[in-house]
Amino acid sequence: MVKWTRITKPKNRGGLGIKDLRRMNISLLCKWWWKTENGSGIWHDIIRRKYLKKGMVSLLKKSPKNSPVWNDMLKVRNVYTRGRSMIVGDGKSTSFWHDRWCGLVSLADKFPGLYEISDEQDCSVEYMKKKNWRPSFRRWLHEDLQNQLRRLYDTIYCFSTNNSNDRAKWDWEKSGVFSVKSTYNYLSRHDVGLSFKKIWKAKIPLKIRIFMWLVSQNAILTRDNLTKHKWKGNTSCAFCTEKEDGHHLFFGCLTAKYVWSLLAYPLGSDCRPGSLDQYWIWVNNIMPQGHSMHAVGLAAVCWAIWRTRNAVCFDNKKIKSPTEIVCMICSFLTYWAGLLKEDLKNQVSLGAEAIKTAALFFHKQDLKSQPQEENQLVPFAA
Repeated sequence: MVKWTRITKPKNRGGLGIKDLRRMNISLLCKWWWKTENGSGIWHDIIRRKYLKKGMVSLLKKSPKNSPVWNDMLKVRNVYTRGRSMIVGDGKSTSFWHDRWCGLVSLADKFPGLYEISDEQDCSVEYMKKKNWRPSFRRWLHEDLQNQLRRLYDTIYCFSTNNSNDRAKWDWEKSGVFSVKSTYNYLSRHDVGLSFKKIWKAKIPLKIRIFMWLVSQNAILTRDNLTKHKWKGNTSCAFCTEKEDGHHLFFGCLTAKYVWSLLAYPLGSDCRPGSLDQYWIWVNNIMPQGHSMHAVGLAAVCWAIWRTRNAVCFDNKKIKSPTEIVCMICSFLTYWAGLLKEDLKNQVSLGAEAIKTAALFFHKQDLKSQPQEENQLVPFAA
């Protein structure tokens, strides 16, 4: 019911945080590039002698003689080089034009006009240092290219080489050391969406958190969603005669309104929320200090309504009063309170008991008098 591209988004961008295999594969291949440049051992020596004869990763090209694994690594080299810069030692392993060694971008990207007419596009920093930083070009430079050349001199004259080996630095980590996580985050940088941080940080079972994420995506198997997948059946709500969808089931149905009204009374509110978005405003107004419990309360209400709805649909259970749903909500709150700290646990347990007491009181009043009026509490208006 939810697109795979949305599921693989990070949790802080509206997804479930399930890893995208293609992005993860690219990240792991980049790790092999890092090991090739910075690792030590027999395997690294063999790879360097076979493929890195010139010592510069940026100049490698595909060849039929290469192994399939090496050619696959070459496909993701551009991702690797975006996150890696070079700290120059002797300059032998650093490409003068292609690697980032004297700024945030390579000299080829910073001075594209000079690079296009350079006679030494594949030279190393060591080679250019021996020429006293004097690149040669195929033709005479006009005024604009002369200005670029002066800026190039200003950029590179402050650098010097030494006898140590060049080494790579990973710019996407503060430590400068490569990580698969930073590469994966870079590949996911264009993913956008709401974070649902309140749901993911709520002290409730993981199953309930995923359920609430599905509710927020309008992806639970309500009758309207089943109809979209060519399901043929009764589309009426399990509690009334109107058509069932996510909003109606949890907020618009008379049963849901009665449940929210019973919850609003002991909380000291004279109104109830009319939608998921309104709930966050409503609960923040009546419980400004209880941010950690906002998502827990919403989850208890939605899960109780959903469980009751399924019992009616699949077990033919008859619900005598919405008070049964409120009692179930209180049971969930009491049970989930075991996941909280001791002081908050006691507060939640007392609050659940107060809600249950109020619900049973009104239930007795309803039995004595005519059916409750639906407009006992005014509708919520944001």
